[in-house]
Order: sequence, then structure tokens, then C-alpha cells
Amino acid sequence: MIRTFKGALLLGAGLPIIGAIPAHAEPAAWPAGATATGDSAAGAAISDIVVTGTRASMQKGIAVKRQATVIVDSVSSSEIGQLPDFNAGDALRRVTGVNTLLYQGEPRFVIIRGFSQGYNDILVDGFGLASTDVNMGTTNTNGRQISMEVLPANIASHIDIIKSASPENEAGFVGGLANFVTPSAFDFAKPTLSASLKGGQALDSKSNGGNHFVGEAQMSGATRFGSDRQFGLYLSGTYWRRQINVAQQEAGGTQNWYTAAGAATTPYGGNTYPVPSQRLYYNYQNERQRAGIEGRLDWAGDHGLSAFLTGYYFDQKEDSSRNTLNAAVQSSTTDTNQTATTGTLSNLTQTVMLGRYHWRRHVYGVYGRGKAELGDGWLADFGASWSHGYVSNPQTADSFAQTRMAFNYDIGGAVPVFTPVSAANANNLSLYPATTRVEETYGLNSNRYDFQANLGRNAGAKDIGFGVKAGARLMITRQNYGYNGTTYTGMAYTLANVSNGTICGYQCDSPIPLINPSSLDTAFAGSTGITATPNTVSNAGGTYSLKEQIWAGYLQGQYRSDRLFIQGGVRLEATNFHSASTQATNGIYAPISATRNTTNLLPSLNVIWNDSDAGKLRFAISMTLGRPSYGGMALHGGTLSTTSATPTLATGNPDLKARRAINLDLGHEWYFDGGKGMLAINGFYKWIKDEIYSFGAYQTIDGVAAPVLVTQFRNASGLTRAYGLEASLSHDLGFIAPALDGFGFNANLTLARAHMPITLSDGSVRILDSLPQQPGRIVNASLYYDKGKMHGRIAWNYLGRLWDDRFPNFTPTGFYANRIQQPTNNVDLQMSYDLTSNISVSLDIQNVTAQGMTYRYGYNQEMFQSTWKLPTQILFGAKVKL
Repeated sequence: MIRTFKGALLLGAGLPIIGAIPAHAEPAAWPAGATATGDSAAGAAISDIVVTGTRASMQKGIAVKRQATVIVDSVSSSEIGQLPDFNAGDALRRVTGVNTLLYQGEPRFVIIRGFSQGYNDILVDGFGLASTDVNMGTTNTNGRQISMEVLPANIASHIDIIKSASPENEAGFVGGLANFVTPSAFDFAKPTLSASLKGGQALDSKSNGGNHFVGEAQMSGATRFGSDRQFGLYLSGTYWRRQINVAQQEAGGTQNWYTAAGAATTPYGGNTYPVPSQRLYYNYQNERQRAGIEGRLDWAGDHGLSAFLTGYYFDQKEDSSRNTLNAAVQSSTTDTNQTATTGTLSNLTQTVMLGRYHWRRHVYGVYGRGKAELGDGWLADFGASWSHGYVSNPQTADSFAQTRMAFNYDIGGAVPVFTPVSAANANNLSLYPATTRVEETYGLNSNRYDFQANLGRNAGAKDIGFGVKAGARLMITRQNYGYNGTTYTGMAYTLANVSNGTICGYQCDSPIPLINPSSLDTAFAGSTGITATPNTVSNAGGTYSLKEQIWAGYLQGQYRSDRLFIQGGVRLEATNFHSASTQATNGIYAPISATRNTTNLLPSLNVIWNDSDAGKLRFAISMTLGRPSYGGMALHGGTLSTTSATPTLATGNPDLKARRAINLDLGHEWYFDGGKGMLAINGFYKWIKDEIYSFGAYQTIDGVAAPVLVTQFRNASGLTRAYGLEASLSHDLGFIAPALDGFGFNANLTLARAHMPITLSDGSVRILDSLPQQPGRIVNASLYYDKGKMHGRIAWNYLGRLWDDRFPNFTPTGFYANRIQQPTNNVDLQMSYDLTSNISVSLDIQNVTAQGMTYRYGYNQEMFQSTWKLPTQILFGAKVKL
């Protein structure tokens, strides 16, 4: 089967030879300034659409998809320079086959066709961005991605999700390629200035922290100037702030089983009754701020010359206090009076902890592109980009513990309940001495350089006849990761000296004692006899540098007639990757480094058949890459973290190879009423070689009381297959009845499955039916009203079950403990009313149903693992357009 597809790919690669045959070239007919607006990576032009509102967003997205030469889905701004969402990830959730992974209630990474961030890439106007991905709470820690929290929604006029490869496009994706196309002054018929302000609250109970402020301000403007209005300037700025409390409960990374006599035994052994290994309450007090500015200068000169230059600065700050109450079962614990749902545990350690986590992430840079029409259908362009990413993450965790406590438990309800046998001792804060203070700092400095050059003849998205195009690209990434940690012991104070009230966890049967940070720091500073122990192994292993150079060249040919479009060619990529760190040999640390060189030949073929004036049949086949995370492939020692509920140690693998995927797509699109509606169905099948997974096993590490989860990325030995179906339907509803004039809907469905072989620690193989973070089903649906002065949209987003591989367990006895995120349903509501042609007011309600997150594990997901709450957010706003 694979040989057949490779043959088809090589046949497509021969098209450039055909394309080199002289043919009549239709001169490119660019609207004024269109060449300087940062064309969509999908090759679409949407400048002729002038309607506004949600209906405009849908119709612009349809236009991008219809005119694209590859398989693409798009979301466009529903108003001038503004998407009706708070970060770029919110906006992407409306695109067919796209969803997001949430962190603290905000989108962090993008899922495309069920493929998580490690399978996708993100561009802005076709250029790469520096990473902000360090210590992000995923197994892709120290990855390639920029987190969506850094990017405001109004960064783009439209966002294209490219799902099939072409030689000219970046090849580092298996799921999809997200390209943010920024606004230009040439997008507007006249000078414009707009400002908006939104404010409201995140709603929560008083016992859980109460209501908190949420707000956003945006401003943007565009003008053209010069003797022939050949220059255009677009500027935008945004500020966003949100505070919430996130209450959470966990039952531990594993479960315990006991014999009838109460002694611990193996999983699913003894009397077969599972018992949580922890009752862990969290309450995160989380505050986030985001600010950004963006400017773009365009020039549309004479004789087919044009250029643009863009600069941007996006900054995000996050401060989170994690209040913890953790009753942890010990290895010597016995279980008496046990039934299927209740019992008494003899020996637990209850820890109260305050974790103070601070993140500062920003990305800034400059990029530009110039184009020249050379005559006789030839078009050349050159672009260059520099992007800098920075992350600073200092954090402090202070723990107080009472040992040898007995608890009664009941797991018969929705969540486990632990009740101390001695409530008096449990509530006596003087019985909780300070045990440890851990101070850590994670850091990242990242620079990414991107140089591109292209030359084509008769190779535009609308050119008739044969065409040819060639180009080259050089991407250089330099990153420095830093980690420094110290553990302090021997403090002389107790929880009673620093406490300040209580707050609820997920439920309020055992409130979490609150620790006063000022009192805590004063007590620590005044305590004598403290011992400071540097985390030597982690400091060495977590500090490393890397450099990656990717040289790429491509040659592609195309042919277009009235009904047929064929595009094919090859892309050659050569990668040089070098990493350096330190490593201990017999206790002596010395520099280490590794270098790896790889070359990949990546053919692709796209075919479009216009079987009617309103129908398109699309076929695509290609080879692409899924590059490993930098932390996974860099040579560095282990980074040990003991502050989390499960101590972890991650190590790099310099022999890690990129995934190689053969991608097959077949679909059909039907367009209605001149682009006002669309039905699209597309199937995909992917054969993935050298799939990457994180192998985890619990091991005993010197100096750590609890078993440590040691993980390392590695390539799967077998062939992984992933396949799925996408369907989308959108249309105005006025054709049904006059009473529905102004109403419309947009709905899409993605079904995805996989066949992924995993080798366990004993050499046995398990077959998984999903990839990491791959949901089996994604559904997006929205109903909108857009008529006269009234505009509104209610949107539903469904994410099916997925395997959360942040804490993988690939041991035969522990395989049951792999966590499965349960389905989520999110509903958002947005309404606005035009007071005048220049002033409007709005109402936004995010997460109407207060949807949280729940995880389960077990061979049939029969056991509760964790759950947390996320609040509803209500904002009122006003916008002025001049």
C-alpha cells in the first residue's frame, strides 16, 4: 500500500518538468495594493467581500476555502480587525477539525484533526515564531510551539488551517499548519480607527474565592498616505486581564488494592476493590494579563513592486497561588473495615502546601516581504523574519505535614471523600511542622530566523495553463534553557505560625488552610538552622542550549484549466541539530554535546476537479514531518521535580527521529447561493513512521521519598495509522422562511481514530486506538443572528475523550493508570447592538454552563482520577468606530 502511494507521490513530483514547457501566461491581475497585504498561505484572495458581522466571517472563510489550492479551512474576523474572542486559540475553536487544549480555562495549544501541538505548526504571514514552550505542564515541555495565551485574537484578519501539504509550504506538520494572516491598511477602503472596552466578572462561590474581575481593551487604526496613496499603515494594541479560582480534586496517579486482611497487593488483586492513593485538594488563585502591540507598513509601488514590514510585541504575565491539602497513602498503610466503597486507612501523611508560581512570557520580532512582477508571468518574492521568545518562571513551594494520620474513606459518590479519624488532630495546625521549601526558576531565551525566496512563472492561484515555481528557505533556531533549584529543610515554625483562614477545594468537607505569604516569608527569614541543598542533578540537566538549522528547497509545477487543477513537486529538507549541556559521570560534571544531521525528500500532489460551477472534488497525497520537541531530542541530563503530586524526572534522547507521515486526503465541497453557504466532506488517512511517545516508569531516586516517574521520548517500532472524517455545513437560514432572515448556522464534525503500537517496559506491545491528546470526536456548532442593528452568536463546542499523556505509564501493571480526559461541552454566547453606525454595545458570556474538566483511569475508565471547576465569565462592552 505504501509503495503505491510513494509511486503516486513521485508521479506528482514530475510535474515541475512539465511545468517548465513554455505556455501562455496570464498576467497576474492584482487589485491595488493586494500584493502587499500578506497573502493567505492558502493562495486565496478575499478583498472583494465587504459585508460585516458574523455573516461576513463565515463568507470570508468560505471564500478562502473555495479559492485555495490546498485543503484549508479558515476563520475570519467578524468585525474590522477584531475576532470575537480573547486569545487566538478561542478563535481557532470555530474552525472545522480544530480544537484547543485548555490550561486554567484558557486555550494553550491547538488540536488539528485530533492531532495535538506536537503534530502541528504555527506561522504568522508565512513566517515562524519563536517558542514560549517551557515548563508548560505537558510531555512536550520545552517544545517548538508558541502558547496561545501570548497571542491576542485581533492579531489576524483571518486564520487559515492548511491540512494538505504543497512543496512551497512548511512541511513540519502532520495534523495541520495554522497561518495567521495579519491586517493591512490596504484591506480598508478608507482610513479607520476603532476602540473597544469590555469588563465584567468571573462568577464563583464565596467559599471558592468569590467573583473576580475580567476585562479587555483594544484599539486599532489604518490609513493610506503618499502622493498616490501607495503607503499604508496599520496599528493595533490590546490589553486583557482575568482573575479566577480553579478548584480541583485528585485521587492520585495510581490506585491501591488490598487483601481481605488489609495488606497492600498488586493492581486489581486482593479483594479487587480499588482505593485512591491520595485525596488531593487544590485551589488555584490565578491571575493573567496580556498586552500587545502590532504595526504593519505596506508599500504598493509602480511596475509590479510591493513590500510590507511588520513589527510586533506580545507580553503575557501569569501569577498563580496553588493552595494544597493532600492526604497521601503510605506504603505501610493498611485498610480495615473494607467494603467495595468504604474503609479505614491507617497511615497517611497530610500535607498543606502553598505554591507561588509566576510566569512572564513575551514574544517580539519583525518580518517583511517584497514582491516583484518580472514580466511574462514571472513573479519573485523574498522575505525575512526574526522572532524572539522569552520565558521567566520563578516559583516557590512551602510544605507543612502531619504524619501517621488515619482516615475513613468513601468512594461511593461522584468524588472520593476522606474523613480524618481524629478531627481534632487534623485541625490542629501546630501539628503541621514546616518540612520543605523548594525554590525553582525555569527560563527560556529563544531566537528564530526565517529567510525565504521564491520564483515562479504563471504559478498564481488563478493562473491558467502550465506554471512552475521554485524556492528556498532557511530556518535557524537558537535556544537556551535554564533551570536552578534549591531545597530548604530544618525550619523551626509550624502551620499555626503562618496560617490565615481557609478556602474550599473541589468540595468543602475539608477546607484547605490558607497560608499568608508575608507571614511565611518572615518566618522563613527568621528561622535558624536551615539547610539549603542545591538540586545539583536537576540544575545541570535542566540547563542546556541548542541550535537547529533547517535548509529547504522545493520545485513544483502546476496546471490549471477551467475545471482541472494539478499541483505537484518535491521539497528537500536538510536539518542540522546540535545540543549541549552537562552530565555527571561518577559524580563529576563535565560538558556534553551531540549533533545530528538528517535529510528528507518530501513529495506532494494536489488535484482539484471542478465537477460543477458550485462543486469541487479534492485529492491530495503528500509526505510530511512531525518534528520532535526540543526537550525530547536535546542531549541533557534529568530534570527532577519533587513539588508536584507525582515526582517526575525527564531526560532527553539525542537519537530521537522526526515522525514521517504519508498523508492521503479525499473530499468534496458544495457551494450554495454564490458563496453564502457550503457543505464540505473530507476523509483523511495517515501512515506515520517513527511515531514519538513518552516512555514512563516509576523508579527509586536517591533523596526522594516517593517513587519518581522517569520519562523519555522514544520512537515507536511499528507503523502508526491515523484516520478520520471531517464534515462542515454553513448557510444563512433566510431561504427556509422570511421569519428566519438574518439567522444562520455553522456546524462541523471531526471523527478521528488511530492504530498506535506501544512497547511496554517488559517488551510486550499494546495497541492504542488514539494518539496522545487525540480526541475521537470534535463538534463545533453555532447559531447566529446578523441583521440591522442586532448581532448575536451562540456557539457549542464538544471535545470527545482523549488520552492525556502528561503522566504516561507504560509498565504492564501500571498501564491502567494512563489518564483519559472525559468529554467536555462548552457553550459561549455573544451579542451586540449598534446604537449608531459608529457606536455599539455588547454582551459576552463565556463557558455558560461552567464546564470543568474530569479525568478517569482504569482499563474501562472505571476509576475517578481528577476533576476541576472553571467559572462562567460575563462581560459588558462598548465599541466606537470612526
